[in-house]
Parts: sequence; C-alpha cells; structure tokens
Amino acid sequence: MASVNNMLSRLWQRFATPQVSEEKLQATLHAIRERLPTPVFWLLGKAQSGKTSIIHALTGNTRGEIGNGIRPCTKTAQEYAFPNEEECLLRFLDTRGLGEVNYDPAEDLKLFQNQAHLLIIVMKAMDHAQESVLNALRAILRAHPQWPVLVVQTCLHEGYGAVDRQHDLPYPYDQTPLPPHIPNDLTRSLLKQRETLKEQGIDATYVAVDLTLPEDGYAPSDYGLHALWAAIEQLVPLGLRGMMSELDDARKHLRDLHYRTALPHVLSYSAAAGAAAGIPLVVVNLPLVMGIQAKMCHTIASIYHQELNSQRLGEILSALGLGYLGRLGGRGLLSSIPGIGSAVNAAYAGATTYALGITLCYYFARVQQGGIPDRAEFQRIYAEQLKEGQSKLKDYFAKMRQPKAEPEA
Repeated sequence: MASVNNMLSRLWQRFATPQVSEEKLQATLHAIRERLPTPVFWLLGKAQSGKTSIIHALTGNTRGEIGNGIRPCTKTAQEYAFPNEEECLLRFLDTRGLGEVNYDPAEDLKLFQNQAHLLIIVMKAMDHAQESVLNALRAILRAHPQWPVLVVQTCLHEGYGAVDRQHDLPYPYDQTPLPPHIPNDLTRSLLKQRETLKEQGIDATYVAVDLTLPEDGYAPSDYGLHALWAAIEQLVPLGLRGMMSELDDARKHLRDLHYRTALPHVLSYSAAAGAAAGIPLVVVNLPLVMGIQAKMCHTIASIYHQELNSQRLGEILSALGLGYLGRLGGRGLLSSIPGIGSAVNAAYAGATTYALGITLCYYFARVQQGGIPDRAEFQRIYAEQLKEGQSKLKDYFAKMRQPKAEPEA
C-alpha cells in the first residue's frame, strides 16, 4: 500500500508541476497537431445562402463569434479555423461574391488544392439562379474530379407556402422519393436543382436543411442538422460527428458563453493528448501528456477568468482523489515511471483529458456561483465525463489510426 501511495504521490507531483519545458511542450503540440486529421470544408454559395448558418450549426459558435474569427486568405476567399488557428479541429473556406462578380477559382485552387476534403455547395431551396455557383464548381472539379460534393439546400421554409406552417416531423427529406406531404412547390424546386447538377454530370450528395434563429419561430431551429452530419460522415469519415455533437440535457445549465468557448479547446487538447499516446511521432512520456493536460487547465481557467496557481490545482486534483491518479497509474499512462508499464491507447488518453477538462468547467462554473462541489460530486462528474469522453472520441481515434492518404501531386 505504501508503494502505491508513493507512486500516486509522484504522479500528483508530475501533474501539478509537469517536468517538461514550455518550449518542448509547444514544439511537441505543434508536431502532434500537424499529424492530426484536420478536415477542410470548402463552402461555395451565393451571399445570404446560409453558409454562416452551416458553420454555426456544425460548430455551435454564434454567428458573431464566427464573423470575428473569419479572416481573408485570398482576394475572393476567407477562412475560419475552429476553435482557432492554433488548436484547429476543423477549417472552413468560404468563397465570397458568387453571383455578384465573375469568379475565377484559379487563385483559390492554387492555395487550397491540397487542403479541401469536402466541397459544400450551398443553395437556397427556392433559388434557381445558380449559374455562378455551378460555373465555379465545374472549374474546381475539372482540377479535382475526385473531391466529394455535398449540396446543402437551405431555407426550406421559404417554400412552405403558408406562413404559419412548421417543419415536418419526423424529418422526411432523406426519403426517396420525397413524401407527398411536403409542399409541391418545394418538392419541385428541390428536385429541379438536383436534376440540373445531374444533367451537368456532377455527382453529388444532397441534404435539405432549415437553419434559423430561435426568434424566427421555426422549431427546431437546426432542422436537418442530423442529416447534414450523417452526409458529412459518409463522405468524409473522420469521426467528427461524435466529438462535436450537441451536449446531453444533463448539462444544459453549463451552456453559457464560458462553456461553449471552453468545449472546443477541451476537444483539441484531448485529441493532442490521445495522439501523444497513440501516434509514433516522438518518444513521449507521462510528464508530456500531463503537460498537455496542465496546459489545457490553464486555458480553461483563462476562459473562466479564474487564477490557476499550484495551490488551486492541488485542490482540484485532491478533490478528484486517488480515483483519477489511480486510473492514470493503473492504465500505465506512458512509461516514464519505472514499473507503471507501456503507453495506453489513444482513446483512453484522450478520454481522461476530456473528462478532466469538462470537470474543470464544472468546477469553475460552481466557483463563479459562489460554491465548490464536494469530493463525491466532483468524482461522480469526472467518472461520467470519462465515459462520455470515451464515447465521443472513440470513432475519431479509430479513424486517426487508419493509414493517412498521401497528399495529391
């Protein structure tokens, strides 16, 4: 028992003060993230077609946050890195001005030719003036005919006819043929758009969505999002849907600005920690993985405007207790301490990081409310989030371990 306690004590010290330099940690994080699958979705569509709404629905970020995060990258394109450039999990490329100016995709193709994983063509369901979009799509596909194409038909409510009509539930737009209770004009318009692409020899997958604001009066406001994610996962199977899916009802009270801001950072550090354990990139050890977790903790503390010094970190780890540290030692989280064993699998390393990050969000949210969770509640939250982290990250790491395709010439 004494030897176990000594081991756990050393583990605690390694976490509280990770024995890895900031320079080495930053360099390793950069190298790890270079190897992680970071899909790039190239959005093509006219202004006001719903491109920002799609980014909002997929990431959970507000339209204001997306607008502030978008940066120009060519004369006719801009990009949005989610959650940010440094910790990017997903990148969106948005071609601007289609339908307003004559667009030549040559410059964008030169920049994006080895980046785009998916072309997302955004069309308002009732808008048939799409020649500018189709011209751009044809030019891109001539250069990269193998790129998958997803056509997202938006603003379905504009084809409902009656102003008080609500969305059809359950979602019927994944049926072939489309069911008869869908308004005739909307059905004809959706099929006409699809037929136009088919006539031009464009092989595409189609999804119909209606992504609105709550005050617009249509429920749900993310109508068709599940079908959009399903199509993306079919065309680009990277396990992102599980990672970024909507949170369960048990955590509605945490859906504030702080939590929404912190969650993608937690996912990014979880991916990095899992990659450190699972990718044969460098010789990695326990202090490095704990350094990644400690860096995540400081990021979360900054988001919640809380100080995270060694004393407070000690309080948090103490509240987690032997259960947390025992899992690390018992699983043999990388063999830096004699006798602990070999590296754990990527999914487990990522899941422990995810659980720690979400638990820390609970902690700081409670501190902001003037209290601190007791040890039993803290450990229960961590255990629940460990299971959720394993579930969320399972597909992502399974896809990550598959052989990586070579870049196109």
